[in-house]
Amino acid sequence: MIRLLAAVGLILGMVVAMDRAVASWMGDTLLRSSDRFMTVYRQGPPADVVILGNSRADNHFPVEEVQALTCGRVLNLGMGGAPTTLGDLLWEDYLDRHGAPRLLLVEPTSVVDDPMALADLPLLAYYSERVDGFIRKADPTMWASNKLFNTLIFNNNQTIRLAFDGLHPTGDRTLSGTMSPFLKAQIETAPMERMEGFQPNWDALDRIIGTAREKGTRVAVVITPFFPGYIEKVSNFDAFFEDLKARLPPDVPVIDTRRAVADEAHFVDALHINQEGVRLMLARMEDRLRPLADCPADTIPSPIPADAIAQLRTDTRTAARP
Repeated sequence: MIRLLAAVGLILGMVVAMDRAVASWMGDTLLRSSDRFMTVYRQGPPADVVILGNSRADNHFPVEEVQALTCGRVLNLGMGGAPTTLGDLLWEDYLDRHGAPRLLLVEPTSVVDDPMALADLPLLAYYSERVDGFIRKADPTMWASNKLFNTLIFNNNQTIRLAFDGLHPTGDRTLSGTMSPFLKAQIETAPMERMEGFQPNWDALDRIIGTAREKGTRVAVVITPFFPGYIEKVSNFDAFFEDLKARLPPDVPVIDTRRAVADEAHFVDALHINQEGVRLMLARMEDRLRPLADCPADTIPSPIPADAIAQLRTDTRTAARP
C-alpha cells in the first residue's frame, strides 16, 4: 500500500512539474509576441497615448492613424466584449509597469457590458495578480482549475489568436466589408431597447479617470459612431449619453461622434464602422484630438508616413461631396 501511494505521489508530482514547466514556457513565449496586451506585461518603451474600451475602441482606433494625429506612440488596449471593469484592470497594470502616458482616450460604451464578463482576460491572469484576483471573484471554478493546472490558463481562444498572429501579424484592427441586407432587415424589425450602464462599470470609469488625472495624464472620452438605424431602436439613446456626460468631471472633454458617420456603406454592423468609416471619423475629430495631444498642427511623427493625414483629409472631402 505504501509503495502504491508513493507511486501515485510520484506520478502526481511529475504531472504537476510538467504542467508548471509547460506553462512557464508558454507564458514566456507569448510574452515575447507582438500582441498589444503582452506589451503591458513586458519591458519596453512606454506609450504616449493609451486607448481603453471594448471592441468599439479596438476596431475604431488604428494605431498608425492615431499616432499621426497625436504625434506619439499609441497603445490600443480595447478588448472585444470587455466591460469597463476590465479596462480598469488593464489601466492599473499598465501604470504599474510603464508609468503614466501623456493622453488617455476612453471609448465609454463598455459601461453597458456585463461588469463580470471576462472577455479575453483569462490568459492575462498568468502575468497579473490583479487580473487573477478578478477571475477568482468572477469565476471561482475557473480560478481553482487554473491554480491546480497552470496550463489551463492558456486553454482559450486568445492563445490561439496570439499564436496565429505570430505567424501572420494582423497590425491594423479596423474592420472591412459592409452590412448585409439580412442584418439591416434584422435591425429594422428589432424591438425597441434601452441602453443601461452597470454601476460597477460607472465606478470603474470614475477610477480610470481619477487615477489618470492624479498621474498627470490628460483624459478624453471619445464616443464612436452608431448605425443610424440602430439609433432609432434605442429609446433613451440621447438621454443615456447626456447622463454619461453629466457623470464626467467638467474638465474632461468629450469628443462625440455618435452621428458623425451617416452613410450605411461605412458600417459592418450596428456598432462598428469599417475602414472608410474610421478614416472619416478620425478626420472629423482631428481638430479636437490634436490640441489634446499637445501636437503641433504641422507635426507628423516619424516613422508615420506624411501622407496619412493627407489621406484622411482627402477621404473627408470625398465623403462630403453629393
